Amino acid sequence: MSKPDYKKITQSLNYVARKEGGHINYMKALKLLYLADRLHLRKYGRLISDDTLVAMKNGTLGSQARDIVLKNDSLPHVVYEYAEGRLKRDLGKYSIGVKDKSTDSLSETDVECLDTVYGVLGDKGEFDLAKLTHELPEWKRFQYPIEKQEVQVAKLLISDLFETTENKELNKIYSQSKDEIELSRSIFKESVEQEKYLV
Repeated sequence: MSKPDYKKITQSLNYVARKEGGHINYMKALKLLYLADRLHLRKYGRLISDDTLVAMKNGTLGSQARDIVLKNDSLPHVVYEYAEGRLKRDLGKYSIGVKDKSTDSLSETDVECLDTVYGVLGDKGEFDLAKLTHELPEWKRFQYPIEKQEVQVAKLLISDLFETTENKELNKIYSQSKDEIELSRSIFKESVEQEKYLV
């Protein structure tokens, strides 16, 4: 997969913060972005963020998105600077806020998936969303080692994001047909193969 798209990640976090009136709990923002990434992959064969997706105790999320929100000093300087100029982060209040309203890095389908996820789950709190991500097959794969504290972070298998969930709320978002899933899966596989030749 490509490197995480820090511009899309930052603009997506800003976008969901705007939907909350300008500020949003940062765990909630990370969960909404993850769920939109998952939807975009299932519908269009690519992630919004190109982030490395991981499972942790509180569910699934994007690794660089988390680092951006938490101002991780291991971030490349260009990523840190970009986010710093566009995203307010109040770690004491566990929130992020909008500094910049630009969405020029986001495609129409990126925005569509962010809107869909927010429309269905935007009224939920951060821990409700974390609990919902525990219903996803990609988290369940790592549930045992995470709960037994054998691992703290596990890199997700992208193929699991194409799998179905039994959760009714999540199925309001992830109800794509088998044909749609297979088309998206093949688009994703093809893009991964092409990247191998570009390295």
